[in-house]
Amino acid sequence: MTYNCQCKSVKPGRVDCNCPSHRRSNNNNQTRPRINRSTSPLLARRNSILLFCSSLLIFLSGSSDALANSFYSNTNTFDSKNRVFPTITTKTCTNLSNNSNNRKNNPPSPFHGWISRSFRGGSLRSLSSGINGKTQNDDDPVQQQLLQKQQLEQQQKQNNSQNNQLFDAAKSVPEDQHHPCTYIAEADLPTDVGNFRLRAYRITDNGGGAGGGMQKNKWLGTEPCLIYCKDKPLFGGEGENVPIRIHDQCFTSEVFRSKRCDCKEQLKLSLAYIRQNGGAIIYLQQEGRGIGLANKVAAYELQDMGLDTVDANIQLGLPEDCRQYGVVPSILRDVGISTIQLITNNPRKIERLTALGIDVVGTIPMVVERPNIHNRKYLQTKMDRMDHLNFGDLLSMENAESDTLSDVDSTDEVVNVAMNGMMKPRKKHVEEEAAAAIKSALAETDHAPPALGVTASADGYCIGRQSVEDAIAAVARGEIVVVVDDMDRENEGDFIMAADLATPETIATIIRYSSGVICVGMEGETLDRLELPPMLVNNEDPKGTAFTVTVDGAPEHGITTGISAGERALTIQLLANECTQPIDLRRPGHIFPLRAREGGVLTRDGHTEAAVDLSRLAGRHPSGVLCEIVSEENPTGMARLPELARMCKKNGWVMTSIVDIAQYRRDVEGL
Repeated sequence: MTYNCQCKSVKPGRVDCNCPSHRRSNNNNQTRPRINRSTSPLLARRNSILLFCSSLLIFLSGSSDALANSFYSNTNTFDSKNRVFPTITTKTCTNLSNNSNNRKNNPPSPFHGWISRSFRGGSLRSLSSGINGKTQNDDDPVQQQLLQKQQLEQQQKQNNSQNNQLFDAAKSVPEDQHHPCTYIAEADLPTDVGNFRLRAYRITDNGGGAGGGMQKNKWLGTEPCLIYCKDKPLFGGEGENVPIRIHDQCFTSEVFRSKRCDCKEQLKLSLAYIRQNGGAIIYLQQEGRGIGLANKVAAYELQDMGLDTVDANIQLGLPEDCRQYGVVPSILRDVGISTIQLITNNPRKIERLTALGIDVVGTIPMVVERPNIHNRKYLQTKMDRMDHLNFGDLLSMENAESDTLSDVDSTDEVVNVAMNGMMKPRKKHVEEEAAAAIKSALAETDHAPPALGVTASADGYCIGRQSVEDAIAAVARGEIVVVVDDMDRENEGDFIMAADLATPETIATIIRYSSGVICVGMEGETLDRLELPPMLVNNEDPKGTAFTVTVDGAPEHGITTGISAGERALTIQLLANECTQPIDLRRPGHIFPLRAREGGVLTRDGHTEAAVDLSRLAGRHPSGVLCEIVSEENPTGMARLPELARMCKKNGWVMTSIVDIAQYRRDVEGL
């Protein structure tokens, strides 16, 4: 069919011609284009999914055993049948160890678990190439034997490498780093060994956060403490050759009374030593040489099977010693100790403290009386494998006799011993004892009412020499005493206590019963060193009280507003610490330092000088807290001698006078 047009003879349906006839024909005869299904995006995605699923099924059919075995072999599950623990991965050991060299030399693989192991097993042989590039044939026994041998050699090499890394990490000891700590509080600690003071700290990082670097080992506590004897000077002295015991927590022994070690006995021996000779114990929360309580019990279970204390840690994938001593320098600086005599049998501890910059001038051995059947192997291991000294004679002794109760002991006797005699028969009925106690507490004194003020008698004393001796002993214990002045002077009473023993509790008591204006009497040399000048050049105080500029502790020492009892106690302790520098104080503040006259109460009969003299006589830092006592009966006035006597009797405070302190000094100093 042709058309008479400019294209001459062109078949219909073509678009070569643009004449009206062909355009009409093209529109009438044009067909819908055929879809190419091979280029559809939806079908292409379906094909990709089918291909992936097919490959995954093939992969899983050949590696299911490898996946299962490798997954379960990486779990930390105890095999109760074979009584062994699984091997701990190197990653666990290196996290526990703080040794940077181990982390660099043996970096843990990010695919250390079942993913990497599934690609190492022979169960993928259907997809791998065989020996010499040929495909494996499961029916060929020769090829199967060669493949199994190759797999065993590879697995053995991997196991040896892993075991070597595990052993190296377990044997490594974490590197000590300095960890600053902040003083928190201090309180009395009466014990069956004697009366002590307990001083608490908290470890902080450079940004002030709790824990600091110690949190890299989550089983180490972050609140160490220091224990020292109340009547032995520790603060503000020379701080040289001070006996120090660094004791690590042993919950099982010190709380549960376990006999598997000698920790409880060493702690008690150390307390007795510092009670007699002075010094301190720094107590660190490092259970089980730093592995934590639960891991320690797991190590005990392995020791029950025959392992010693070192091998038990290593079998668990833990270092034999995870302890950290980075807080010790900070605590020693806080209490003004420069050189120490270390109470220890462990030479490794000496090396680690020396590496931290601590001057260890000598050691003091601390050995228990004799071993027992439960801790002999532990002590032997410490000597043989951890280089402990002084155990030769101890381990040559026979075991101590068992101190278990005999069968004939009655239940009442056992419970009575455990309860310190509380089940003993009473001589009186409880109601009678209570009534007698109340009657005694409320009874009025039989002595004549005290005079309105104090005056010296013929021997120079007012209340008596014994009152001064009692006051000195109370100040040495960290207690507050009441000191009254002459009737012809102020005729008032002041609370006085040693400044270096100030606690939030004692300061709160002083604030409750006093004017609240807390002062600290100090020597002029100390005030000059701290750069605390007089408040005024021309002092117009009627009694010549030498006020300096007021102070608070710096924020670096935990001071915020400085007004609370706790923060005022911190500021007072800073004033009484020989290590304090001018930069540690902020001016003005809420504590009023006072310059005491040289010569004390023999030069000026004021409470400022009395506070310094009593603190010095008590063996404390020569600076004392003082504050005037207000009347409870007449809150708008000051308490006078009669009311002060009643307050002292009610609260158990010791009372003396400035006149008595001056006469006591004349007697003992031969003046």
